[in-house]
Amino acid sequence: MEENKRGIILVIVSMAIFSIQDVLIKLLSVDISMFQILFCRSIIGVALISAYLKITHQPLKFTTNYPFLSTCRGLLFFFGYSAFYFAQSKVPIANATVLFLVSPFFITIMSIFVFGSLVGYNRWFTMMVGFSGVVVISQPEVGGFNFYYILPLLTAFTYAISMMIAKFTAEKDTVFQQVIFMYLITAALSGVMGLSIGDGSFNTAEFSGFEFLTQPWRFDGIFIIVSIVTIGVVGTVAFLMLTNAYRISDPATITPFEYSGLLTAMLGGFLFWGDIPRLHEAMGMILIVGSGIFLFYREHLKGQKMAAESPLR
Repeated sequence: MEENKRGIILVIVSMAIFSIQDVLIKLLSVDISMFQILFCRSIIGVALISAYLKITHQPLKFTTNYPFLSTCRGLLFFFGYSAFYFAQSKVPIANATVLFLVSPFFITIMSIFVFGSLVGYNRWFTMMVGFSGVVVISQPEVGGFNFYYILPLLTAFTYAISMMIAKFTAEKDTVFQQVIFMYLITAALSGVMGLSIGDGSFNTAEFSGFEFLTQPWRFDGIFIIVSIVTIGVVGTVAFLMLTNAYRISDPATITPFEYSGLLTAMLGGFLFWGDIPRLHEAMGMILIVGSGIFLFYREHLKGQKMAAESPLR
């Protein structure tokens, strides 16, 4: 019980820290390239995780026992979170966050085909209710559909595939080994994008609306430098806290508390941009979060923890 309490606290705090990271990324979206942020965050993340493993006397490995699968997962991580952060620069943080939280539904559906899991009518109905929350938020039926709302859903889908791969690679690769490899791939791909378009040559009116991708890489302001370093540090700290929470606690008990990140995302959106969810957005959030929590509860009762045994971030 005490371990579960500590795990819950770690999850809530880590979700709040992730929200700080997301706020900083959105604040920087008007000044520098997303690929610069991803590159620097990955390098800082690898350095901090390496230091953590050394201090705790755990093995440090930069390789993987599953080169193909781990590379696929790294690519999914890069493109998935690129889509998420780009969407986040265009829509309220809370909206992007809650749309990403449909990932447990995708994970549960994929588990049917990959692992032969049995999903009953109650969980199918729960997932349908959750996906209806997506429709309520995006409002396609009244002509208010925003293309950027598709991107967090794409992130949720790629994340679900990533979790399927993680179940195979976890047999021989540690979680730190997997994350380091993903960060290295992200750093490599972001570096390539920096060499290709990092000079700002594509930051023109022709690509208006894609400034977060095409802006030149910059290190000429104290705010930019401090923010980039902070993003790398807090993101890594939050990951380590979340990993430790799942290590010491029952996953099915602590996973629903990851939804607390939506509250901190809403708070950040309100404080910095004055974002207040409209009625239909609030209703959609309730449908998605409520369905997600109930889904975890049902999986716990059935002894199937496909969506609950790994962090959502």
